[in-house]
Formats: sequence, C-alpha cells, structure tokens
Amino acid sequence: MLVDLCRNVIDLLDPESVETSVADQEAQLRAIAKAVDQLEKSGVPVPAPLRSEKTRLAVALAVQADAKQALAQLADEFEDILKDLRERIGPTPATTEPRPRGKRSKLPATPHAVLREQIVRAIQKLGGSGRVAEVIEEMGRQLEGRLLPGDLVWRATTNEPVWQNTAKWERFQMTQDGLLRRGSPRGIWELAESSQ
Repeated sequence: MLVDLCRNVIDLLDPESVETSVADQEAQLRAIAKAVDQLEKSGVPVPAPLRSEKTRLAVALAVQADAKQALAQLADEFEDILKDLRERIGPTPATTEPRPRGKRSKLPATPHAVLREQIVRAIQKLGGSGRVAEVIEEMGRQLEGRLLPGDLVWRATTNEPVWQNTAKWERFQMTQDGLLRRGSPRGIWELAESSQ
C-alpha cells in the first residue's frame, strides 16, 4: 500500500504530465509579455483575456517548477529511507555490484525548528505571503553569518545549497502542520491565519 501511495504522489507531482512543453509555455509567456508591454507603452488598453493568459502561463510554469522541486526533494528523502532500510536489514549475499550513491554531508546543519522560525519571520516581514524566491532571499538575510557548514553544502539534485532545499521541504511540513496556508497558489508561501 505504501509503495502504491508513493507512486500516486509521484504521478500527482509529475511535471511531465503537462500537455504543453515548458519551452513552449515560456516562449508563449515571453511573446504575450512583450505584446502587453508594447500595448502599455502605446497607451492602448490591454485586453483582459491577454492579461489573464499571461497570468495563467506564469502560474503554470511556477507549478511545474515547484513540482520538479518536490520530486527532487522526494528522491533525496527516498535515498535516506533506502539507506536506513538496508542498514536495518543487514548484510545480504552479494548478487550484484552495489551502485555508487551520493552521500549526505555529516557536517552540522541548522535544525529544522530554526528554519521554521526563519520561514515565519521572513513571511511576516513580506506582509504575510511571498513568492518562494522572496522568502528564501529574506531568510538568507536573516541567517547571514549564522549558517552552519552543513547548510552550505551544494545539493546537485536540486541545484541549491542544503539549507534552501531543507527550508523548502520544511515549508511542505509546515503546511501539513497548519502553520502555513494550504491551497496557496503555487510558488507562494502564506502564513495560516492562526500563525499571523
């Protein structure tokens, strides 16, 4: 059942299920943004459907980026779970050569509770909600000089330092715990009413 549940979650997050490719959507968004800019510069009112399509494409691209990020985080967590399972099972007869795996750093890293506090503080400073990049940037300012060596290790699977990846995963946990609002638009982090 657990494996089926995991597969269902992966299918829900899979950005490849989108009909239009990311490159096509990005090209469409650039063209629409250029048309909107030209209309505004000319003093011509921008038709509402054109603005709506620009917003829809921007949201769709943000959803796909978040889904890819969530899948990468899930893969990292699954690697840790597999390692733990193999350690619990113990040695097994060698039937195949072991595959090389990336190892997580053993360097000290900022505790999740501290990252939670910083997420809340950053979102509060942004007025109760903010785009992912804005929240991470604000957290970076708050944590400047306080990050530990393990926080600064580069995670190639997500193309970012460990602390940012951990903060994004912690944001997901905070929505599950009711600290951050569920159902926020993709790419937006919002405090739950009880946290404000």
